[in-house]
Amino acid sequence: MTNRKNWSLVIGRWSLVIGLLLAVAHCSVLPVLASGETFSLVGHDLQIDVDSRWAGCGQGGYCPVRVRVVNRGPTRTLTFRIAKTYQSVVGVRQTIEVPQNAALAITLSVPMVNSSNSAELRVEESGGVLKNMKHSIGLPEANVDELGCPGLLVVTPGVVDLQPFEDGATTFCQTAGGTVGASLSGGGYHGGYRTSNCVALPFNSLPGSWIDYSGLDIVSIPLSELNKLPKRSRAALIQWTRCGGTLLLTAAGDVESASGVSAMLLADDSTSSGAWILTEPKLSDRDVAQIVHQDTSGGTTTVSAPTTGPGEWSREAIPFRVADIGFGKLALFRGEPFPGTAQDWFWLLKSVGGMSRWDWGKRHGESSRIGTSDFLLFLIPGIGGVPVVMFLVLITIFAVVIGPLNYFVLARRKQLHLLLLTIPGVALMTSLLLFSYTIVAHGFNVKARCRSLTFIDQASQSAVTFGRLSLYAGQAPSAGMQFSRDTAVFPIWPENEQFESGQVDWTNSQNLTSGWLRSRTRTQFLTVGHRTERGRLEVTSSSSDKLTVANGFEWGFEPLVVINEQGRLFVGQSVPAGASIDLQPATEDELNDGATALQRYPLELPTGLANAGSPSANFWEPPRPIRSAIIYGYGYGSASWHHHESLMEIASVRLRSGAVVPGGVSAEYSPVPRTFYGLATQTPHIELGVPKASEINSLHMVMGRW
Repeated sequence: MTNRKNWSLVIGRWSLVIGLLLAVAHCSVLPVLASGETFSLVGHDLQIDVDSRWAGCGQGGYCPVRVRVVNRGPTRTLTFRIAKTYQSVVGVRQTIEVPQNAALAITLSVPMVNSSNSAELRVEESGGVLKNMKHSIGLPEANVDELGCPGLLVVTPGVVDLQPFEDGATTFCQTAGGTVGASLSGGGYHGGYRTSNCVALPFNSLPGSWIDYSGLDIVSIPLSELNKLPKRSRAALIQWTRCGGTLLLTAAGDVESASGVSAMLLADDSTSSGAWILTEPKLSDRDVAQIVHQDTSGGTTTVSAPTTGPGEWSREAIPFRVADIGFGKLALFRGEPFPGTAQDWFWLLKSVGGMSRWDWGKRHGESSRIGTSDFLLFLIPGIGGVPVVMFLVLITIFAVVIGPLNYFVLARRKQLHLLLLTIPGVALMTSLLLFSYTIVAHGFNVKARCRSLTFIDQASQSAVTFGRLSLYAGQAPSAGMQFSRDTAVFPIWPENEQFESGQVDWTNSQNLTSGWLRSRTRTQFLTVGHRTERGRLEVTSSSSDKLTVANGFEWGFEPLVVINEQGRLFVGQSVPAGASIDLQPATEDELNDGATALQRYPLELPTGLANAGSPSANFWEPPRPIRSAIIYGYGYGSASWHHHESLMEIASVRLRSGAVVPGGVSAEYSPVPRTFYGLATQTPHIELGVPKASEINSLHMVMGRW
């Protein structure tokens, strides 16, 4: 009897071991969900359901934590807070009133601005945390070691095999986007663990603001699921696309058929969709010699690419087409692309854009989670930080006066006992002098420098603005910084620096309450905003060599270039707001003057630093790798994020040749019919975050379609 029990015990143990081994093997081939989880908190007549699953955000963006609260008790005011634990993260809070027997949903958007990813959700009432109403939350990891690996969100009601996509993305990254002559570099290890950068969610788990998608690179959604979304959520997806994202609209049918046309009516954008030009990808871009697979430990294996595979896309008809939507891309699929093969997804990534499209840091020209040497290229003139030279001069004079001179004068007058009074008196006067000099030099107000690029699609009455802000506050505003909910704010840190502390209150707007703008500290941000723009440029033409424009915007242009339907350029040197002016065909000299105006106030080092041997001395020289912060103590990553690689700067370079194509990846384009561009004479609805600021050397470029 005893032997039988022993054998049963041995068999049970071996069964457990075999089961664990099978589970490990299973996990090594199936994709792992990205960061986050779902959980519920129950108590105090409340049921709170939380969904923190998300992907991307490895280099910046907002991570949306979706919260649904059901109140079965009396009406109450609750504060939902995401707070740091043992790691420093941005503190986020939102206060709402929940009526009795009501259910409300909110999204806590967490700015990902450093390497930490551990936080805690807390539910508070009357200033205190409710008992048993808190739970740990894992936020997306910083992935500075995996440049070019896109963050993917798949909207689906079922289970999706994402491994072919991940292999295709890894192959694309390892081969530098299929560059001829590029060799496989290997994935390496970063801490001995790797999570997936993809997540699959049902449509009812999606947030309703475009900035909640700002940390992603790709969103894939079938047409049937798109039709189920509330209007606000559908609008958020197209707004995110216009701001630089890539949207895959799948199972949309034949693009030439009625179903294909209806698929383009995203967010009721039927007017604008008529201007979208769908292009076919090159079949040759699908060819790749080797496929790279990266496992959960971070190691890679390379295999020869198979000629065919299960689930691959049809080769008889082009499976997708691509269109530029603002700064972003729309890929319209005839059928369902998942699972596909690694070669298929490599083809998509190569067809839609290069590394600048799939690397968040390159697309934005910076990473919000580490510092950049480009910080010094965008300083406010006259604000060089602490006036060290003047302070040294004043302190030297102070040392001479309070020491030898003071002693010599009092000794000659035989009044050395007065040293007890003169020393503290001179010290007080020197302190007041230093303080007064600081006030005179920088004052207490806020100084700002802004470089912005706005794209206006008049057909859809939408505007997208990229803005780089440089701020210096003599005294930081007590209320912090205020931005709208439709403006994404990405901090830009100096090299070898990163986030220290900060709070965001979403109760009424996006209120950056502390830690974001400190007194007498040079501070920079990249902002991306989407808004409704009802102003427009009315263009009429009575002949091929005459154009009349009526400026219906709230700002003027100096200069303004308009391209007519035949692609001919017309220029106006000054077009005030509300004015109607006849434009003449542009001469070569006028176009050169316009291109020169667009290069006003360039990104460059201030005088005194330009010849200091800094790698940033020349804005257009090849970028130098940036040394990142230590990630979890495992080692260093390297990156080469520079502002001139961003969508904003590439588009501004195109404007110099008259091309208005914000979503492309090449700087070489010819003029586009029915477009316009120029320099705004006033700030075109750009948020600076502070109520009053003195702008210095700001430049506001505006382009659009009429």
